[in-house]
Amino acid sequence: MTLLTPSRRRTDTGSSPFSEIRETERQATLFVIATAAVGASASLVAALFLSNGLFL
Repeated sequence: MTLLTPSRRRTDTGSSPFSEIRETERQATLFVIATAAVGASASLVAALFLSNGLFL
């Protein structure tokens, strides 16, 4: 059985012409995840308020 080892990051981050594109896509993905998490939290709080009758 072989163990999988995580790949190491390059120490020279500026060598790849696509590194800037990857960083932009990573930031966009993190923004989408954060937005979804905030929306889900707001929906949960609204549901709790509604179930307790605080919106009426």
